[in-house]
Amino acid sequence: MAKLAVLIVILCALLPSFVFMSANGDGLASEILPPEMIGNKNVTLSINSSPFLIDNDHVGTQINFVLQDASNQTPLPQVTLAISAFKNNQALFGHIFMSDSGNFLFDVTPDNSSKISINEEGGLFPGLLGHSGSYQIKSPVFASGGLYKFKINVLTMGSYNNQISKTYDAAISIPITNEYPITDKDDGKQTITIVAYYDQIGNFQYDSDNKKMSFSMPFNWSQDNLKQVTVVHQELKIPRAFSSFIVTKYDAHVNGIALPDSAVSIDDYSSDTERIIHLILYKQVLDKIAAQQQNSKPEMNFTLSPSNETAFPIMQYTRNAQYKISLRWDPPKMIAGQTTRFSFQILDPYLVNKTVNSIDYDFSVIEGKNGLLFHNSGTTNNDGAPNTIDVDFPANYTGPITMGFENLNGNSFSDAEISGVVSRPHIVPEFPTGSSVVIAIVFSLTIMLPRFAKI
Repeated sequence: MAKLAVLIVILCALLPSFVFMSANGDGLASEILPPEMIGNKNVTLSINSSPFLIDNDHVGTQINFVLQDASNQTPLPQVTLAISAFKNNQALFGHIFMSDSGNFLFDVTPDNSSKISINEEGGLFPGLLGHSGSYQIKSPVFASGGLYKFKINVLTMGSYNNQISKTYDAAISIPITNEYPITDKDDGKQTITIVAYYDQIGNFQYDSDNKKMSFSMPFNWSQDNLKQVTVVHQELKIPRAFSSFIVTKYDAHVNGIALPDSAVSIDDYSSDTERIIHLILYKQVLDKIAAQQQNSKPEMNFTLSPSNETAFPIMQYTRNAQYKISLRWDPPKMIAGQTTRFSFQILDPYLVNKTVNSIDYDFSVIEGKNGLLFHNSGTTNNDGAPNTIDVDFPANYTGPITMGFENLNGNSFSDAEISGVVSRPHIVPEFPTGSSVVIAIVFSLTIMLPRFAKI
């Protein structure tokens, strides 16, 4: 709840890419098709699914279709739709549905029966007393997540006597959630959660030595399919205690092709216990991978690992979206027992590179989520120059930390958090005296031997 304002800002920025898709939009649990003229009406069709996630406790899905006037978002009355559903190129069902209000609600319940049962709700005689638009569908359909495609033919609109013929192609993705326990040589046992928005993933592996995750997903790389796919989205949830993976930048690949930085998004706001990493592959990225990959197997093979580079500055909105924080630190790797210099600016969230000067702030470095390692109160520079703060990290603490900004300009709601990690120092092994003598002798021989070879 406290982070709602920031999420709204982020969603508003992404909204044009996610909502107004082509008639073949993929990768989301909802879709609003672009408006089109049907007769003298500018009409759009929306599709939504709920619950948003499917897990082991999932018992059913609701799907909502609404045919509405695009000018005022009002559902059109007395609509008849012929809907066919497909998954993995297999037909699931086809049926004619009617709604007096233009609003259709399907309650889909998984059933062990091999037959599909479709019943209209609304009393004993729903057809004679009007059409509620509510239907019960019992079948194995929608028992699992993945991409579902629909062919929708509008047969009547405005009146059951007003016969028309307008066809839409649409798709929604019902996400699939999977948890994978791993063991890291530095951070011990962790659980990685992956939410797949396109299709079931498999073959998850974690290489502890190289700090690399990998998994695969079925995908058709044909040109016909690429023309229809708008976005492929994977969501990885990393525990904050998994300090090896709490970094400022990641290296991500699909089928050996490096993903651009814009395809990897870090979300530290949605959860207090996890970092969420979004891998979002838009059409341009998919086309690039298709052109560059050597062998076109019917799958996507993902890899994700911490980058050796540091992505600075780190940008974060305050939870009331009043300010935006720009933060960097030096050296890029925070080390226990050493000093790190933090440099930050407070920016206007709506104007590019516009600093907000001479405002009060509280800056804290917190061990995990509770233990205070450092605190400083001050006022930002009045000339827009970055503020710098030196933090001496204790030698006895390594692991996740939170850099917190609070009470910006005296507002208790103007706060922001940025995650980081304090690493162990690199220890150079010390050799005993006898070993040092041996090393010195070997080193001397490597110099002298070539000289003897010339004699």
